[in-house]
Amino acid sequence: MPKVSTPKTPLPPRFYWALLAFLCLFGFTAWLLHIDAGAEIAGVLSLAVSVIALVGTPTGSRSMMTGALVTAAVLVGVVAGGFFLHTEFGSVDVTGKVVFAGAPENQPRLLDGEEVPFTITTDEPRANLEITFEIVDAPESVDFQDCATDPMTKVDLEVGRSSAEDMRSGESRTVPVHETAEIEGSVVMHAPEGCRMQLNVVEAELQS
Repeated sequence: MPKVSTPKTPLPPRFYWALLAFLCLFGFTAWLLHIDAGAEIAGVLSLAVSVIALVGTPTGSRSMMTGALVTAAVLVGVVAGGFFLHTEFGSVDVTGKVVFAGAPENQPRLLDGEEVPFTITTDEPRANLEITFEIVDAPESVDFQDCATDPMTKVDLEVGRSSAEDMRSGESRTVPVHETAEIEGSVVMHAPEGCRMQLNVVEAELQS
């Protein structure tokens, strides 16, 4: 005689309400831990409410509340762990944080052989910097020169103690920055004689 499968009993609404409450509680605790505000109080609060919920529940539904508690803790732990990994090891866009010294509108305009220093300040340091420059004719010179596409037009990039990197417009280079929070570097322009070029940062990204 074939066995008749018994349909599974759906979880009662109380389970989902308890799960939601625990998720909010643990999520709030994780947020407090992240901003370093009231971490100890938040942890005690979470433990106290959890214990009260378990103790104050009838014996028949205690396992249901325990399941909600464990499920919420696992979900918040996974999300918090993913956020931590992204914060510690993910790429950081610092395009808007590249500051050229003395450059109007942060767009240096240089002749051949001229150098401009730059800094990048970040609170999420990484091991490497990947950066891309665009080299165009300066606006005030664009009517009487066409040097952007000249094969001589390029820049030398130097960051920290790394050796100079030869770069043309649109090319990317990755240089070590050793998890420095205050990155210092410089760019030297190379262009045909008399050509005034404008340097723009297309993209700058810190990477692990």
